Amino acid sequence: MTSENTLVYQKPWRPFQRVLRGNGVSRSIDDVREAFEKGSREFDAEKYTALPPHEFYVQWNMAILKHLRITRSVKKLAGEIDRQWFTFSKIYVYPEVKDSLSRLKQMRLKLGVVTRGYELDIEQILPRAGLEEFFDICVGADTTGNRKPSPEAFKHALKRLEVEPEEAIFVGDSIEQDYFGAQKVGMKPVLIQREGSPPSNVRCIKRLDEIFEVLEAISP
Repeated sequence: MTSENTLVYQKPWRPFQRVLRGNGVSRSIDDVREAFEKGSREFDAEKYTALPPHEFYVQWNMAILKHLRITRSVKKLAGEIDRQWFTFSKIYVYPEVKDSLSRLKQMRLKLGVVTRGYELDIEQILPRAGLEEFFDICVGADTTGNRKPSPEAFKHALKRLEVEPEEAIFVGDSIEQDYFGAQKVGMKPVLIQREGSPPSNVRCIKRLDEIFEVLEAISP
């Protein structure tokens, strides 16, 4: 199983800027990127977990707009950004991902996605990325009402796949949410860290196609 940023990525400040521009708000891409990074770091997702997706992202967008010093019609603008997000957002797939997923499916392995985003996000992202054919299940924050690293998210995925924890490998890009979250329920965690030096005493890969070496190493 994987988390979504293991497979794809976005440059979220770009659609953010385009929707702002379409609503008469002019900000440089550098300003939007800086505001997005600051707002995202400060935003407490757990505080809003119970909200429906649209309302959740309105709150998130408002946290970013604050750093752009936008004070007029903020909530309305935040709603427009959410409504138009996938009109302007481009999904980038890491270059080795499709071949790796195809090979894993050929091995007759069950594959799933567990994300801190919503099921609605995955329904938009996977088809746009051309990856929907590879996955048996997707688990979002709204599936169980609990986000990673909550054990319920992982346990729900395991139950739907009909796989025992010790039989499952979880690949993710967050040491806290993915690696330790999966480890706590008895799964075999793998951290994917594409840049920089990995933490010590952690099973780590730099690309998804390195998972086959991991599978060979841990196979009985």
